[in-house]
Amino acid sequence: MSTFFAQPYSLDAVGFYFDTLEAYTEKSECLLDTFGNLVEEFEIQFIDGDDCELFSACGMNQGNLATWFETIVDLSDQEKTALFYLSSVLGYSLENALNKLEDVNLSGGNLKDVAETLFDEFYLNDVPESVRAYIDYEKYARDCELGGDLCEFDFNGTTWTCTNASSL
Repeated sequence: MSTFFAQPYSLDAVGFYFDTLEAYTEKSECLLDTFGNLVEEFEIQFIDGDDCELFSACGMNQGNLATWFETIVDLSDQEKTALFYLSSVLGYSLENALNKLEDVNLSGGNLKDVAETLFDEFYLNDVPESVRAYIDYEKYARDCELGGDLCEFDFNGTTWTCTNASSL
């Protein structure tokens, strides 16, 4: 479970920690500043948990916090990785990224390893045995990256490669 902090924009109020949408709603609806005024605006800070990178990449804030708790926390690890890629690498808005999650093809591993696997899977049978030793997988991977077909990125300490980057 993750821990968050709601930091009021008002300098006359003290923020609070929360870990559920219900706790946030309950505490934010009754928080008063030193003058007795209701505090309405907060900066939402990620304090502790597993999805800090994703929280930041999605641009989470007070306005879309419900989406985090109602949708994002329940995503599979693969879907969270795809959401990170769409939001952080491609710059999609949160709404558009959530709508395109199923369109992203990901492979765990660096660009060269994924390119080598794809090449072997799709082309190796067409290459004569006497020529196979001359295949330069690093150059093939670089060409795939430069052509926009593959994109390598890091998320949560793991290297991933998007294998359909040019079609997103």
